[in-house]
Parts: sequence; C-alpha cells; structure tokens
Amino acid sequence: MSVLLDILRALYGTLIQQWPDLIGTFYGVLLGGLATLGVVRWQVGEERRTKEEHDKEFLAVLVEHVNREISKNLRVLKDLEGALQRTRRARLDVWDWAVTIVTSFTSQAHDDLYRTGLQRYLPSVIEEEIRNANSIIFDVRNRVRQARAEHIFNANHVEDHEARNDGLFEEVRSMLPGAVMSLDQADRMVDPRHLPWIEIEEERPRRRDSIHRWLRWVPFVGS
Repeated sequence: MSVLLDILRALYGTLIQQWPDLIGTFYGVLLGGLATLGVVRWQVGEERRTKEEHDKEFLAVLVEHVNREISKNLRVLKDLEGALQRTRRARLDVWDWAVTIVTSFTSQAHDDLYRTGLQRYLPSVIEEEIRNANSIIFDVRNRVRQARAEHIFNANHVEDHEARNDGLFEEVRSMLPGAVMSLDQADRMVDPRHLPWIEIEEERPRRRDSIHRWLRWVPFVGS
C-alpha cells in the first residue's frame, strides 16, 4: 500500500511540476489550429473572389455578344415589318418571303450565356430584357410560320378564305410594331457598360485622375 502511495505522490508531483507546460501546450495547439483555420478560410475566400471576378469578366464578354445578337435580330424584325407593309392583302408569296426573313433570327449568344450559368450575376433588369428579347423572336418566328400554314389550309378548306386570310395577315402585321419597340429597348438595355462592376471599374480611373489633379494644387506640407 505504501508503495502505491509513493507512486501516486510521485505522479502528482510530476503533474504539478509540468502543469504550466501542459497548459501552454494545450493553448498553443488550440491557437495554432484556430490560426490555421483562419488562414484556410481566408484562402478559400480569396479563391472564391478571384473566381467571381474572372466569371464576371467573362460574363461581360457574353453580354456583349448577346447585345450584338439582339441588334441583328432587331434589324431582321424591321425587315419583316417592312416586307409585310408592302401589301394589305394576304398572299402566299408574301408569307414565303416572311418565312425566309424570320429564318435569319438567331439565339446562339443567348443560349451560350445560359449554358454557362453566369446569368446569376446579372442585374434582374438586364436578365429580364435578355429573356424578353429571346421570347420576342421566338414568338414572331413561330407566328409567321404558323400563319403561312394556316393561310394554305384556309385557301383549300375554308369558303371565306380570302377574308379569313386577310384578317390573319393583319393580325400578324399588328403585332410587329410592339415587338420592334420592345426589342429596341432590349438593344439599349443589354449592354456590358450597364453592368454594375463595369461601371465601378470605369469610375476608378476617373476618381484617381481627380485626386491627382487636386493634389497638384495642395501646397507641400512644411514648404
């Protein structure tokens, strides 16, 4: 029993002597772990910010391509409007002409944008205009093709086909001015210069120039 007590006393004495070192080691490991965690979090945050900056730079390029596509589609839409204004009567050759025109509509840039998933960074106003512009060309193209097919069906199977086809022709013609107006608005709104981070980047050089001009007029301290 005395031997056991001597061993316990020895262990207790050793523990008392090394207690400060044990406490220091514990807090050292703890602080080291917290510091490492902080560094890792900072690195992850920096990588995320860097990736987001690169994504936004690429997104600006995609928006520029979409803007060019909208401008092209706007010209095609105006060509279609001009073609249907050549006559007030429904004619199959005019429908053939209209179908040829609408085949020039494109949506490749729009599709490329949404395949990247980067549209999540776009302001809601700009993304809405992009979606609306694509919806316009989709609706007009389909309506023209359907109207041509309906014109042929009416001519072969409907007694008052001339009146029906004239009404159909006027219906399609009447939708075009509003479509042109909406697509023209999208053409003006969908511009990489309207992206918030582009405006910030463009503003920085102007601010630096203003500061430099101001510093020229500040007397040197101590002169």
